[in-house]
Amino acid sequence: MEQPCVHSCKLIFVHPFIYEDPQHGQIVQSLLCPQSQWQLKVYQHNVEADRLRTEYFLPHIIKFLFPTMYCSSTEYEAIGKQSASILQELSSLDFVMKPEDLEKYRKFHLSGDAAEYDLSFENICLKVFNGGVGFLFFEISPDVEGLTLNDVITINQLLRPIRPLYQGSPVATLIQKSRDRIVTVKNLLEELLNEIYHSHVYSTHYNIYMDRLLFYTYVCLNRHSLTDNRWIYQRLDLLEALRGLSHYYPYQENTHVISPQEEEAIYYSRHKSSIYGFSKEGGVLLSMDRDPSGRIIPPNADAAYIPNYFSTYYLDIFLLALYQRISLINYCRKLSMIKSILSDKNQIEHIRFEILKFTNTAWFTQITNAELGMGIWKHWFRLFDNDILYAEVKQGLDELDDFLENKRQSRFSLKLGIVTALTIPPTLIFSYVGNRFEEIRLQNLLHPRFLISSFLLFSGMLGILYVVDRYYSRPYK
Repeated sequence: MEQPCVHSCKLIFVHPFIYEDPQHGQIVQSLLCPQSQWQLKVYQHNVEADRLRTEYFLPHIIKFLFPTMYCSSTEYEAIGKQSASILQELSSLDFVMKPEDLEKYRKFHLSGDAAEYDLSFENICLKVFNGGVGFLFFEISPDVEGLTLNDVITINQLLRPIRPLYQGSPVATLIQKSRDRIVTVKNLLEELLNEIYHSHVYSTHYNIYMDRLLFYTYVCLNRHSLTDNRWIYQRLDLLEALRGLSHYYPYQENTHVISPQEEEAIYYSRHKSSIYGFSKEGGVLLSMDRDPSGRIIPPNADAAYIPNYFSTYYLDIFLLALYQRISLINYCRKLSMIKSILSDKNQIEHIRFEILKFTNTAWFTQITNAELGMGIWKHWFRLFDNDILYAEVKQGLDELDDFLENKRQSRFSLKLGIVTALTIPPTLIFSYVGNRFEEIRLQNLLHPRFLISSFLLFSGMLGILYVVDRYYSRPYK
């Protein structure tokens, strides 16, 4: 099989993580402390670079993804003082690794499966959402002369597994050159998430991507390295090879062949030189440096325009769709823990508030006026089954509300029946003596036996109501 040469590439790896939402403030404080390896990235509406970076999206999306763009002068002053009370109320926060700490992770040597590569970490970023979901992502640049498509696939396959995906299959190792020590991807992630781990709110039990990183890859191929023109007009074979990164078979090639119906669902192309591939494991954008006639594609699209959009706006779209998916799966998990939920009314109210806040702040259908951006968003939205997951969450919440309402109505009806039963005897007594009511004297009403019997009747009624209330307040079995 021919090995097309790579003209340029961007290899971005994403690690989603889940934490408990009530402890969001603790995480923000940990990331803002002077000893942290992270520094806050603040976007401001009066800075042209920030405006150009965010204006691709509609205003409500900007407010969700880059909330500091809409802060008041007073809030900016508080943010400048690293006020955790202000920052923890924002929908999301962006952090970048401090330059002095980034240098420690700049150079690595990757080895595994008889393959070795020198890698350079271009940047390491952290995005933390208020809804209990965060993303750690970093860009890798291979220091390889004559980089081929097979090298890109191999680097992705070696670097993605966090733990062995198959029994007896070893994970790749990384030699950190600044410290001359050997680490695994799992060790590296633990170091990068050190502040969040120390806050004791990081959820390792419910993370849905615990065994692998998600890939997000841009590859521009050298037209002259392709000997067959079929690669130019029908690039699905190359793209399918890249999408094969979602499967990890240590000793065999991925031979999965997609159907024409699948092609329409997972591939997207708007430029004659590029095609976008989608997978639940990540995304791939494949392009050529020249058009089929051999001319360089203007205006330097494959070297500047396309990769810049891919690593900024399109990456934001990917993270936004992935945030919705992970949040909805997390809500499904919480609603499935029905026994523990029903034993705590505060927990029920918190879950209701979380889902309501998600619906009103993070559930979008339109995110940009750019046609290409909306096309990419719809592909991710459909691929991640976000609409199906949202319907499941809404149905689960509606069923929970119906159950609680039926239970409340049942308790009320029973209490009403008991009160009615207890008031019948005195009603009958007074109705019996009603015709001779004027004969009843005050001393009769103050007689000890009348007072004691009335007190006992009243205490008995209260006791019955208390027992009934305690019985129905028990956790549902």
